[in-house]
Amino acid sequence: MRAEVPLPRNEVDVVFDRPDRDWGASVTRPTVNAFLWDVRRNSNEQEAGMNTERVNGRVVRRPPMPRVDCRYLVTAWAGDVRNEHQLLGAVMGALLIHTEMPPGYLPNGYGEVRPLPVISIARFDGSDNTDFWTALGGELRPALDLTVTATVDAGFLAEAGPPVLRYEVETRRVDDPKTVSRVSYSSGSEPTGKKDDQRPV
Repeated sequence: MRAEVPLPRNEVDVVFDRPDRDWGASVTRPTVNAFLWDVRRNSNEQEAGMNTERVNGRVVRRPPMPRVDCRYLVTAWAGDVRNEHQLLGAVMGALLIHTEMPPGYLPNGYGEVRPLPVISIARFDGSDNTDFWTALGGELRPALDLTVTATVDAGFLAEAGPPVLRYEVETRRVDDPKTVSRVSYSSGSEPTGKKDDQRPV
């Protein structure tokens, strides 16, 4: 936000504090507050299965990294209502333009994680947020409901076993369960075996 709105450090503060009544009374200069109030797993973007990766020369398997929604209440504080609206509008304009977090703004160790965090402003769902401000002990004021959906590297790695070079499919006849047909598959080759290949059970 500092770079894209822009919000110069010598003119505007950017904080992540709880915007309750006591905090609001202590604000002495223009401030943008991004209060993190909800964190939950994003089930819509969750992938299944296991991924095979090479880490430090080892072949490891890991589940797909989870996606997490971080919801922020973004407010502007400037003493004068007109200035607050202008400040909040400038922040909203920058957030609407950028739908992804550029890698250059990510902390060390996170810049290589993909996909990149997605930025979105929530659509109005018909709900009333007055209870939210009541819980904060403050007065109702305009705010942006900002969601940042990020990939979380939980660091779970399991040593991968040897590659599968051959596997076998076995079927039984419904009318004669003792008759078994086997077909073998090898990596990069056609199936081998006979449909009538039988062995007693």
